[in-house]
Amino acid sequence: MTATSADIPAAALASPADPRLPCLLRLSAVVMFATWLGNLLIRGFGVMALTPDAQYAVVTTSAHEWMLWLWYGARYDVLLSSWGMLAWLLPLAIGRAMFASTPAMRAAFVAGVALWFVAVNALGLAEHFYLRYFGVPFGPQLFSIFDDDVGIAMDAAAHLLPVGTALLCALGLALVQTWCALRLTLVPQRRATWRDAIVQIAVITTLWVAACGKPATRLTAQEGVSVARRALLDDLLVNTPVRLYLAFRQSRETPGQADSPNRALKSYGFDNVAALASALRIDGPDDDGDEGKESAETREHDPTAALEHAAWHRTPPNAMLAAHPPHVVFGLMEGWGGYGLSLDADGFPIAGAMRRHLDAGWWFRHAVAARADTISTLEHLLINSGSRSLMLTDDARPVSFTSAAARPFQQKGYRTVFVYGGARTWRHIGRVMRQQGFDDVITQADIVARYPQADTGTYGVYDGYLWRYVHDMLEEADARGQPLFVFALTMSNHWPFNVPDDAASGPFDLTKGWRASPANAAQRDERQRGVRAYRYAMDALGDFIDRLKYAPMSSRTILVATGDHRAPQWRDLDNASLSPFERYHVPIYFRVPPAYQPMEPPRLDDFVGHRDIFPTLYHLALSDAPYVAFGEPLFGVAPEARRYAVAQQRYLFSTAGARDLRSGVSYTPLEGGDADMLGKQAAHANASLALSEWFGERQRLTRPACAASDE
Repeated sequence: MTATSADIPAAALASPADPRLPCLLRLSAVVMFATWLGNLLIRGFGVMALTPDAQYAVVTTSAHEWMLWLWYGARYDVLLSSWGMLAWLLPLAIGRAMFASTPAMRAAFVAGVALWFVAVNALGLAEHFYLRYFGVPFGPQLFSIFDDDVGIAMDAAAHLLPVGTALLCALGLALVQTWCALRLTLVPQRRATWRDAIVQIAVITTLWVAACGKPATRLTAQEGVSVARRALLDDLLVNTPVRLYLAFRQSRETPGQADSPNRALKSYGFDNVAALASALRIDGPDDDGDEGKESAETREHDPTAALEHAAWHRTPPNAMLAAHPPHVVFGLMEGWGGYGLSLDADGFPIAGAMRRHLDAGWWFRHAVAARADTISTLEHLLINSGSRSLMLTDDARPVSFTSAAARPFQQKGYRTVFVYGGARTWRHIGRVMRQQGFDDVITQADIVARYPQADTGTYGVYDGYLWRYVHDMLEEADARGQPLFVFALTMSNHWPFNVPDDAASGPFDLTKGWRASPANAAQRDERQRGVRAYRYAMDALGDFIDRLKYAPMSSRTILVATGDHRAPQWRDLDNASLSPFERYHVPIYFRVPPAYQPMEPPRLDDFVGHRDIFPTLYHLALSDAPYVAFGEPLFGVAPEARRYAVAQQRYLFSTAGARDLRSGVSYTPLEGGDADMLGKQAAHANASLALSEWFGERQRLTRPACAASDE
C-alpha cells in the first residue's frame, strides 16, 4: 500500500533535504502582503465611493500620482504590519512554536491572526464612514470631547443596512486573509538549526528597523506625506491604525517643549527663525524715526525679534472712531456653508430672511473657512494662530494669548462678551474664554434664564433666542454709552437639525440641492429637516438684522457673520458634485453703517478667508490700536501677492489659480490663471502660515504676563 502524507511522520516531511522557509519569515511576508491587499481594496473602495465623479477623477489623476499613491500606501502598510508583528503576532508565533502540542495555544494563534485582520479592516471602514460624514479623516479631536463624534455614531446607527453590510464585508475579507496566512505559514515541526536562528534574528531586526527606524520616522513626521493633487487621495493614503497613532500623538503633545515653535517652522520647510525672517523680508530697516531705526537694527541681528514684530500691526489714528466707537457684533454660525446659500432661488428659498439683506450689505462670495470643524475654526479666529487646540492644551489653567481677537477692543474700553448657544460645560468654554480678553461669557443657561420660554435643541438654545439676547445687550450698552464687542457662536444648524415649531416648514424641493430626491422616506425626512434647519438659521439672523435696523443703535453697530465650516446637510454622497472650493466655502457678510463705511472699495472679487475678518474689523472700529493678524483687510487694495485665501492651512485659492501647499501642485487650474503669480502667492502663504503657527506656539510656551490679570 502506498503511504499517504498523513501516514508520514512530520520529521520525514520536514527532512533536511526539503528546503522550507523559517516560520517568522514566511509569517511576516504573508501578513504584510495580505494587509496591503486588504487596505488597497478599502482605499479603492474609498476612491470610488467618496468621489462623486470617480471616473473623471481616475482619468485626470496622472500615472505618476497613482504610482506614488500605491508606493506610499504600501510603505504605510509595511509600517503597520511591522508594528503588528512585533507587538502582537510575534509573541503568538513564538508561543505556538514552544507549545505546539497545546490546543489552547494553537487556537490562540489562529484567533490572534484573525483578530489582526478583523481589526485593521473594521477600523479602515470606520474611517471611511467618518470621512464620508465630515469630509476629513480621523484627527486629534477623536481623543477629546467632540460633539460630532456622537452625531456620526447616531447617523451610522440610523443606516444599519449599509453599515452592517460593510462590517460583514470586512469580516469576510478578514477570514480570507486569515485562511491564506495560516495556509502559507503553518509548516510541519522540525528541529531548529543555526541557520534558522540567523534568519529569525534577521527577520526581527528588519521588523524593528521598519517599525521604528528612519523609514518609519519619515512616514510619521508631523508634516505628513502628500502624493496627489486630489485631497481625497492623500486622505486615503495612510491606513487607519497608523492615522489613529498619529492623531493620538498629536493630541498628547506636551505643550511645554522648548523646541515646539521650531518644529512648527520645520513643518513648513524653514530650518530656523532666520530662514523664515529672510523669506518674509522683514529684517530690513523701517521708517519709524530714530527709535524705529534702532529697533530695526536690533531685529536685523535678532530674527526672533523680527518675527515677533512682523505679527503686530496698528490701525491708523482716527478722531471720529476715538470719539464715537461703534458697537461690533461678530457671529460665527454653525454649518453656514456657502454652497447651500448659492442654491437660493424662488423655488428653493433657503436664504429666508437673509435674502433681503445680502445685497444691502457686503457679501464676500469667494470666502473659505479656516478649518473644517467648529473648535479649530473658533480657535483660529479667536487667537490668530495656525496651530490647533492651543487654548485647551492645559486643562488646569488655559493659556492667555496676547493675540486674542477681543483684546484690542478690551484695551480701547469696550465691554467684551462671548455668547454661546450651548452648554457651559462644552470645552470649559466659560473658563477658557475669560482668559482670552472677554469680560463676560453668556451660555445657554443665561439665555434660558432671561427667556424662560426659550426652546432648546439637541446642542443648545435656538438661534432666535441667542440673537434676541445679543440685541438686548446692545440696547443696554448703548443706553449706558459704553461700546460693546460681541463674539456669538450659534448652534441651531447642527445634526439632528431640530428647529422650533414655528420655523419655516417647507416642504422644500430636494432636487435643487441634490441630484435626486431619495426613495427612502426616512432619508427624505432627514433632508427636509436639514434644509429647514439651514433656513431657520438664515431667518434668525435676518430677523436680528431687521430689529437692528429700526433700533436706536443701528447707526452705531457693525455686524459681521460667517460660517464655521461647510453645511453638514450636503456632506452625503447624493448631493451635487462639489468642487474643492465649495468644500470649504462659507459666506462672509458685513453690515456697516454709513458713518463707519471706509473710503476704500471692498474686495468682493478676491478670494478671502477667516484670517482677513478681524484685521478688517479693527480698521473699521478702532483708532490707533495695536493688533496681531496674518490676513489682509477686506477693504482697499491689497498687494497682489497677498490676495489669496487658505483653507485647512493647506489649500490656497486665488484669482490666479488654486494650489495644494503641501504637495505643491495646482489641482484646480482656472481659465486665465497666472502661474507665476500663483507661485508668489504660494510662497507668501507658506511663510505666513509658518509665522502664525510659530507665533502661536511661542505664546503658549511663554504664557504672557497678562494671563494673571485676566483670572
